[in-house]
Amino acid sequence: MSARVPYNKPYMSAAELCDKLVAQGITVADRDFAARVLKRCSYYRFKAYLLPFSESLSHPRRYQTGTTFEQCYALYQFDEALRNLVFDVVGKVEVGIRSGFEEWMTKQTKNRFWYLDSALFKENGEQVKTVSRVRDMFKDSKEQFAEHYRSKYYNDYCPFFRDLPPGWVAIELMTFGNVSKLMRSLQSDQVNALKMNRFAKTLNVEKYQTLCAWVDAIHQVRNHCAHHSRLFNRNLPAPTGIKRILSPDVALVRTRSDPTKREEDQLNRLYTVLAAVQQLYNGLGYDAPLGPALVDLFERYPVAKRFMPSMGFPADWENEPLFFR
Repeated sequence: MSARVPYNKPYMSAAELCDKLVAQGITVADRDFAARVLKRCSYYRFKAYLLPFSESLSHPRRYQTGTTFEQCYALYQFDEALRNLVFDVVGKVEVGIRSGFEEWMTKQTKNRFWYLDSALFKENGEQVKTVSRVRDMFKDSKEQFAEHYRSKYYNDYCPFFRDLPPGWVAIELMTFGNVSKLMRSLQSDQVNALKMNRFAKTLNVEKYQTLCAWVDAIHQVRNHCAHHSRLFNRNLPAPTGIKRILSPDVALVRTRSDPTKREEDQLNRLYTVLAAVQQLYNGLGYDAPLGPALVDLFERYPVAKRFMPSMGFPADWENEPLFFR
């Protein structure tokens, strides 16, 4: 590791940043427009959309001949529209998983306060963190339902947390990350005892552990969307067993992580996570394939088609029945 040095790069105005881009090989036809864009979205955020146009990984600040600012901005706009599309669908999937998981747990445990039962969960601290979050959120909440409950009820299941509400209220106070970690934290014997594989099947997923892996990947995508982070070509968790729901006739993008190794299917990109989202979306009863909306997005921003492989989209992805039936 090289020695660290003080950060002493100077502030640069939007106009100076335009000069910098021109010096690095990007054509800026309308400098006033480019300056407004950089002021509006910040250069630091925008430069993530410059990197795909680099000459090579070894020269990330030299750009391919013919690269224009307008192309880079179109890619930025594509990613923004992609996040909006995905966030809307993922939001519905999140609500469905929250509701379904809570209802299943209450029914199977016959305990309205199941999330307070530490015997159900691994000793990894996740259940304790989640309960602490619910407590902090609930005791300070000004929502009418919270004030009504606190003034009228207590739970007789857990004296230490006697002021906390039943699971169907608590689940709405958890982040999606809390829900994901709580799902993964169920003891192995409880997964069997509570028939969690049957719960997974209600969502079109074969195994509960597969569902948990999908929820974790979708949670990451959800957060990138919510925080306006780059999404289109990001590395993501590979959804377990995803190839089982995809058509074998549509060859996945293949990549080689190491020059000495053979090529493998690229499963850790947006395409496969969207496949998991679509499968769950269908399982929740939504009759709205993502494919047509994605096709429209690529048509509106054709520059993005150049980077479909880095998103994990196969060349003939439009033949994938999952996204179009």
